Amino acid sequence: MNHDCSQLDWKPILLVKVTRLPFGDTYTGLSVKRLYLAQHPEGILRADWTLPADERFLPLVQLTGWKPERDVPFALPVQYQRDRNNRSTAIIPSGTWVLPYEDAHYQLYEQVRLNLHAVLEQVNQAPTDSRTLRTLVRWTM
Repeated sequence: MNHDCSQLDWKPILLVKVTRLPFGDTYTGLSVKRLYLAQHPEGILRADWTLPADERFLPLVQLTGWKPERDVPFALPVQYQRDRNNRSTAIIPSGTWVLPYEDAHYQLYEQVRLNLHAVLEQVNQAPTDSRTLRTLVRWTM
């Protein structure tokens, strides 16, 4: 594989995943991530959002495990790579939505993630505090 991937057509995308407890149906949070995808003859590559285009070389970019013919956006199957102990690790978790990147959508999802985290943290630290209860009442209306 050619290690220089800087000349590929990199597309900005937004990954959104509702997180839940293992083996349960209880939702626990929201994961929001930005990154770049590019089609390569050996598969779809991913690059970190902060990696400048002229520095996109292997191993700084990685194969996702998707085939070049695949279309995005779509809900992802699990794609795996091996860590240094030869254990499988998900590159992009199952159930993650791959959306075309729009800054307004990123800002909206990120604000929801931060608000949800703040409310859960507030409940965790002071579940009977009057401020916590007022917040919960506002969320249920």
